[in-house]
Amino acid sequence: MSEKDKVLHRILTASQTGTIVCRIADLLGIPPYEAFRRFIMSKTYANFRKPGSALSMCGDPAIVEEFLSENK
Repeated sequence: MSEKDKVLHRILTASQTGTIVCRIADLLGIPPYEAFRRFIMSKTYANFRKPGSALSMCGDPAIVEEFLSENK
């Protein structure tokens, strides 16, 4: 993956993170800040932010489901 592709990946996943966090907060009935804290500390987030990972290619619903499964 080129350096340009890595930068683009970081930009896209950063903007997608907000949508994911809001959905997690809604589903769990917790404040968005708490959802953000939990998400960024998760293995799901680490895999999601890894360029070229399968999870980084998934849509928001799949990432939310992965996070929820990890935290059961």
